[in-house]
Amino acid sequence: MKYFILIGQLSGLVLTPYLLYSGSFYEIFIAICVFVLGSCFGGTMTYHRLLAHRSWKCPKWLEYTFVLIETIMITGSAIAWVAIHREHHKHSDSHNDPHSPVYKGLLRMHFLSMMVKPKAKYATDLIRDPFYQFQHKYYIYINLAYAAFLFLIDPLAIIYAWLVPAALVWQANSMIISFSHKNGIPTNNFLLGLITFGEGWHKNHHDNWKKIRLHRWDIGGYFIEKIQRWTHG
Repeated sequence: MKYFILIGQLSGLVLTPYLLYSGSFYEIFIAICVFVLGSCFGGTMTYHRLLAHRSWKCPKWLEYTFVLIETIMITGSAIAWVAIHREHHKHSDSHNDPHSPVYKGLLRMHFLSMMVKPKAKYATDLIRDPFYQFQHKYYIYINLAYAAFLFLIDPLAIIYAWLVPAALVWQANSMIISFSHKNGIPTNNFLLGLITFGEGWHKNHHDNWKKIRLHRWDIGGYFIEKIQRWTHG
């Protein structure tokens, strides 16, 4: 899986300038929309705050829908992502932190974080869920099925509705790994907070990882609050 992720992400990164230069307004708009869905709803709200930290709840059908959105962002299965992130919090900014740019290298963590080996003991709750077992086992095939679906609609959609948005999500996530911990401590960054829909207020998150809303402009936290009111009254 890790090499599939690496190849997919590098392909999207290389194709991003092509889309910006040659893409139509419609194609760029679609790419932005998919990026927002993946980064905010799939990544920030679901993989991170819902699955890794259990800081909020929503109906299972909505949880699984958001997980499928994040699946096509080529960031790894929920089991793998959550396991690594929980280990990161347990050993934050230490030699045992799987994401530490200080101990593992800034460029390595920015571009090769998918090479970190997840430890199953940090995601036993997800491993017991058949849905997450399926997503982990067939992760590559789900992405290939999505690519085939896009190809039937428009071959170029593989670029603007999959690879480029995935690469943008990857880079946004990597900036949190490389810049929010570059000095060996969690730090806040307003611009990163906007780009990542809330993740940039990283010190606030580490101070209280159960907190839903990390800042006034935490867009992911805002949507979580709205969804909880909608689903729980």
